[in-house]
Amino acid sequence: MKELVLYIAQSLDGYIARTNESIDWLLLFDDESTAERYNLFMDTIDTIVMGYSTYRQVTEELSVDNWPYNDKKVYVLTHRELVNPYGVQFVHGDVSELIKSLKQSTEKNIWLVGGSKIIEQCMRAKLIDRYIITIIPTILSEGIPLFEKTLKSTPLRQIKTVQLKNCVECEYINV
Repeated sequence: MKELVLYIAQSLDGYIARTNESIDWLLLFDDESTAERYNLFMDTIDTIVMGYSTYRQVTEELSVDNWPYNDKKVYVLTHRELVNPYGVQFVHGDVSELIKSLKQSTEKNIWLVGGSKIIEQCMRAKLIDRYIITIIPTILSEGIPLFEKTLKSTPLRQIKTVQLKNCVECEYINV
């Protein structure tokens, strides 16, 4: 069975986006070391699961007119009825059922990219197998937290730390 991997960046104070959902601050730390780690990670996955806000950020902010995941199966969890030119599958059902099905059917691992509400649902259902979190050396002071305050304590074990040019990538598994 394949793994569901949360691969995400957060500010030093634990936010994944500004209050207005902007991730402009991430672009300041996009360098060859983070690009190399990203490319290594992308080789380990063939499926991506994300929420609508993350999908919107990719298509409207990060990669306008250039879908970056052409060689991956992409599932976007949303209540909206959407049509997509990139072959994305919009899913309206239970995230747990989707992930359980994907773990049985994918050839490589599954990337859980965000956002925080979907991460929370996956954590509550104990579906995340690995957490790879890049800590960006900036303090936002407010914004969208990586982990919802309503989550119960979740013990993890650190298995790897990689020092990048300006950031630190930490990898954890469940205890």
